[in-house]
Amino acid sequence: MIHRREFLVMSLKLTAGAALLGSCDRRNEPESGARQGQVTRPTLRLAGEDVGFPSPFAYRRGPGYIKASYIYDTLMWKDASGEVLPWLAAGYEQSNDGRSYTFELRNGVSWHDGEPVTAEDVAFTFDYFRAQTMSPEVIVQPFAEIEEVVAAGERTVEFRLSAPLADFFGYRGVGSVPIVPKHVWADIDNAAAEQDAAVLVGSGPYRLESYSPGEGAYVYSANDDFFLGTPFVERLEFAPIAEPIAGLQAGDIDAASVAAVRPEVLAPFRDNPDLEVLDQPGGNIGSGLFWNLAKGGALADVRFRQACAHAIDREDMVERMLGGNGMPGNPGWIPSTNPFYVEVEQYAFDREAAETLLDDAGYERTGNEEVRRDPDGEPLSFSLLVAEPVTPMVDLVVRALGEIGVELSPRALDVPTFNQRVIAGESEMSIISFGGMNTDHAAGYLHQVYFSETQTTQHAQGYKNPEVDRLVVAQQHELDESARMELVARAQRLIADDLPILPLVYPDGFTVFDKRNFDAWYYTEGGVASTVPLIENKHAFVTGEMTGLEIRSTD
Repeated sequence: MIHRREFLVMSLKLTAGAALLGSCDRRNEPESGARQGQVTRPTLRLAGEDVGFPSPFAYRRGPGYIKASYIYDTLMWKDASGEVLPWLAAGYEQSNDGRSYTFELRNGVSWHDGEPVTAEDVAFTFDYFRAQTMSPEVIVQPFAEIEEVVAAGERTVEFRLSAPLADFFGYRGVGSVPIVPKHVWADIDNAAAEQDAAVLVGSGPYRLESYSPGEGAYVYSANDDFFLGTPFVERLEFAPIAEPIAGLQAGDIDAASVAAVRPEVLAPFRDNPDLEVLDQPGGNIGSGLFWNLAKGGALADVRFRQACAHAIDREDMVERMLGGNGMPGNPGWIPSTNPFYVEVEQYAFDREAAETLLDDAGYERTGNEEVRRDPDGEPLSFSLLVAEPVTPMVDLVVRALGEIGVELSPRALDVPTFNQRVIAGESEMSIISFGGMNTDHAAGYLHQVYFSETQTTQHAQGYKNPEVDRLVVAQQHELDESARMELVARAQRLIADDLPILPLVYPDGFTVFDKRNFDAWYYTEGGVASTVPLIENKHAFVTGEMTGLEIRSTD
């Protein structure tokens, strides 16, 4: 049985007589939501950081994926509502068993160099990804279950899956895998090493004008021949800003995204009529304490890890550091704000319980020694890798574990070096930041972090539980939502019991923006590409709107 889906593709080439929809300042917006007057195409200035060369094969983590997404398109994409929209695709057919899909591409879509985008490019993209070896920091690499992608015509492409995929339209599927031109990449053997800007030929709404490695400066100019129409935002400028909030106040940037801030920091911005504060969905960013179980000894002892968890007052962290703007981390990873969340053991702050666990496990204090020793006489003293800049959380963790006789020696590294060391397993303990737990990817994130063969920066280092492996793989293939939720629930309970990671805090995130220049900012429901919780969704820049595909008119 074949299910047919057709998308309504609206005409986006607005004529001179079209209704004018724009107003750059929403303060005078009528209650009906209609906008008044014309606007000019804005240039947006934003805080930058170096997240790698913006090709689909070389960027770093979620922020790097966003930078690449401006240049490259996917078959599907999301707006503020979280609705999956047609992007390169015009429609698709789906088999009843969820193992095959046939997509029809839009007509007349071109690469930046004028060559047509074809089904052959789509098929090539998925084959090419499979043939490459890339860093785990390239977060979007297609599902292995996408077994074969075949061009069945100039604009018809067939996907054949070895197993059904619950997230086929989201992360690692057609809603996130960037399509690349065969004529540019076919002769490049090592895509990850390619750093020549000449290869950055996409079909996307923006072209890269400049990139400064190490500095974090990116400049993009609009592709006025974009297939949906001329992008509403004409130019994107990302520049290094030490303090984004201060940069916004000074008028250097148009929007500043912050996390781990107290309510009093945001109060002046909430009271400013020219600014608006957006609240990120709760539980979408966090930091955790990671033990490298592969190092053996106490690190591989669940009693030691559970004692450490009891010694850290995570609720106090939320109050002391965030003034309540956040929630304690969940040992089951998925935050309570997500539909896949289930209650698990929380390891409430209890120093006496921590001491008892260590005593019973044979980690004793000798004489007047402050640091405990393991049964072999080795001190419970470990290095703690952290990324720069060092936050107050590090000191709180060091002090808390010191109270129960565990000595930590923090070592701060720049972010690229930190990621490399962690991925390579060159750590004993570490504090790692992460994002996207409260997105469409929440269930799949368990596979990304806890599956024994994963290698992402935030993977549970050295953790191997065959039942967890089975569950996190099985949930990817389960199309029945209730059955999938049960698989994910069982995995969360096992993960919390084994505790290879202790999520410490999930700070609330916020974006403050000047609505006089651009007012269509939003957090994508379920995450950009179903996983990235950042605010810079290209859909907003293309359309100047929060939903739909119609582009807001300008002068």
